[in-house]
Amino acid sequence: MADKALRFQNVQALGDDLYWSEQHPEQDGRVTIMRARFNGQAHELIKSPWSACTKVHEYGGSAFLATDKTLFFVNAEDQQIWTLNNRPDSGDIPLPPNTPKQMTHSPAWRFADLTYDAQRQQLICVGEKHEKTDAHHPVNMIITIPLAGDRLGEIIPLVEGDDFYASPRLSPNGKELAYLGWNLPEMPWERAQLHLANLDPKGQITSTARPANTLDGASFQPEWALDGALWFINDDSGFGQLYRHHQGKLELFAVAQAECGAPLWNLGMKTYGFLADGRLAVIALLQGKAVLSVIDHATPPAVRKVIEQDEICAIDQLVIWDDSIAGIVSQYSRPQAIASIELKNGALHSLKQSTTFGLPSRDLSIAQTLTFKNDQGETVYGHYYPPGNSLYSAPPDELPPVILTAHGGPTAYADCGLKPKIQFWTSRGFGYFDINYSGSWGFGKAYRQRLDGQWGIADVADMAAGARFLATSGLGDPKRLLISGSSAGGYSVLMALVSSDLFAAGASYYGISDLSRLNDSTHKFEAGYTASLLGLTKDNQHKRLQQRSPLCLAEQITAPMIFFQGLQDKVVPSEQAELMVQALKKRGLKTVYKSFDKEGHGFRSSQTIKTALEMEYQFYLDVLGI
Repeated sequence: MADKALRFQNVQALGDDLYWSEQHPEQDGRVTIMRARFNGQAHELIKSPWSACTKVHEYGGSAFLATDKTLFFVNAEDQQIWTLNNRPDSGDIPLPPNTPKQMTHSPAWRFADLTYDAQRQQLICVGEKHEKTDAHHPVNMIITIPLAGDRLGEIIPLVEGDDFYASPRLSPNGKELAYLGWNLPEMPWERAQLHLANLDPKGQITSTARPANTLDGASFQPEWALDGALWFINDDSGFGQLYRHHQGKLELFAVAQAECGAPLWNLGMKTYGFLADGRLAVIALLQGKAVLSVIDHATPPAVRKVIEQDEICAIDQLVIWDDSIAGIVSQYSRPQAIASIELKNGALHSLKQSTTFGLPSRDLSIAQTLTFKNDQGETVYGHYYPPGNSLYSAPPDELPPVILTAHGGPTAYADCGLKPKIQFWTSRGFGYFDINYSGSWGFGKAYRQRLDGQWGIADVADMAAGARFLATSGLGDPKRLLISGSSAGGYSVLMALVSSDLFAAGASYYGISDLSRLNDSTHKFEAGYTASLLGLTKDNQHKRLQQRSPLCLAEQITAPMIFFQGLQDKVVPSEQAELMVQALKKRGLKTVYKSFDKEGHGFRSSQTIKTALEMEYQFYLDVLGI
């Protein structure tokens, strides 16, 4: 869980080679870049102290780009673009020592989502300029960076005016640029507009248009086909669906009642790609379960073929790799892996697993996807993991303690893949219920919009309904139900303890306690998020922020609490946890607080992860008297 659990990120295919980045907790969260060939050994391309990680939008994503001759990456420490000689034709032969060279020298800037313009010898990417006078609200734009000549490494603004940008994608002939833009207070999954710009031979914009101007939803992942058609995903229909814009005509290619898009928390997210014969491979979520399809659009209506793979429950960062698709694959009974899937027969090949741990199959706890009703009679989804340890059994009349967990976001979703953290708990006799409460991704726009104006109410009610469901169905001991969550999930934990006595204790990882302070201090990307989540207006803002802040309701919490917080957190500053801890301790409530000097929003170091898990485990044992 701690030392040997890699976290995979951006995946890219280039010819016979597959690239990806992986975060190493045993190296304090350093992110390296890997390359592998079909059935070949993976080789590390950058060594310590370099780390490929961008902080654009604070959540980052898409921190490197491989081309035939050069590997470009954003270095974590200075946020500048560095280059490395890239020789894909070396195959499985390890590269000799190859020291990166710094390309940009602009400390005020951050970079992400790189695109290579071979015709003009430049990079096109998302740039974020941080001014000391307004540290919380940097200026975002699409920029170009020359790769040769007198202006090598210079930053040249190309598109500006919107609050945020993503996915700059150059057409095959180099004459058009597609990109996404959106403005506060909206998030990219609420309304991101697709733009199309015409470029002159020097790369300057001559005109712009909106190919999706008939659609009012959020667009995602624009990509160019070789025939010059522009594809993208839009959720105007109620689900993220594929569209094609070609020769002035807009066509919808629906994939049942499934969600083909993804919430753009991280730049560079990908859910579909083009095969060599022009067909598309797309991964969609159908009621939270991944479905891999191939779409043939040669003759309308599109023919859709589903690739059967019952073991797979999620694929992230989908790319086309020869006649296979590749990406970050989550499975029910194997650790997450960089893997490929042959489209002709569905065969799965793992290149590298995120971790290996010595639990035999008889000790693994496999997810059981369950549904239950909330107080409004609406269906809620969750993944239940029963306790599993072949060396021990509970007394026949005893039900297990169960940890109910609320994912972060809150616009995220819990998949049902095998995760070391969950096995940590189930192997020790705890059940684990990972709930996709109202507002979660993967179930359509209407499910996500259940949380609009209802944050701190609908999510909390669903968690309470999940607790009652466990108790009545005999899956958990009603006196030993626990609740844990991180970030927005930590907020749901606190609000659940405010409004309910169903839980014996709670754990909050860098959770939100004071919404007024959050509004004043949060970073630009999420500066308007609470407006839609809480239904804020000019008239109700002050009162509602107090009504929904756990800190203002701390006297209603009676369950013991444990808090974990990174002191470098820019998303949820440490005062959020510290003020809540003070309020609870003042009332004499059992409260534990652990901070980590070098951690930010999301823990990276193996020692931090280990310390937090062991403390949370011991805390539960103490509270429950085990």
